[in-house]
Amino acid sequence: MLKALVLAVIAFVSIQQPQLQTVYDSQKNLTTVRLPAKKLSGEKDRYHSLSFSIYYDYSGKTPALPERVNFELVSVVKARRLNTDLYVVFLLDGKPIHFGSNRSAIRNPVPGRSWIGEKMVFPMTRQEFLKLAAAETLAIKMGGVTFDFDSEAPESIRAFAKVLAG
Repeated sequence: MLKALVLAVIAFVSIQQPQLQTVYDSQKNLTTVRLPAKKLSGEKDRYHSLSFSIYYDYSGKTPALPERVNFELVSVVKARRLNTDLYVVFLLDGKPIHFGSNRSAIRNPVPGRSWIGEKMVFPMTRQEFLKLAAAETLAIKMGGVTFDFDSEAPESIRAFAKVLAG
């Protein structure tokens, strides 16, 4: 009984206070704060996997609230080529919101498979991110495939948002 209670408290704390990675680059004089990658989905339709991460940066070492937050998706596609016309939409409480993105291919993400990966970074204002974090339900639609966030992922996003709320 006591063991189960301790495990529940540890799980609660880890969800409420995400482990953030803070890295200072002295050459660029830039500090990056990142919520480490979390798996959003395994195999689904043409996708082998989908994960997300969130990060922001600021000049110097003194913590500062960012103007922009980056929401990063990394997908592994069970194909040799990416869909250049892929349209990605965030669904916040069922309402579609589109953010521009920077996309780049990842060659050979799974050894021994002729698949390709893709990193998509969606820069958004801090206020847009806080709105995303406040959504009751969150999903991402990539082309015709929708990925729903499980209950744990939005909690880590909300906890990250608390750091940004100022």
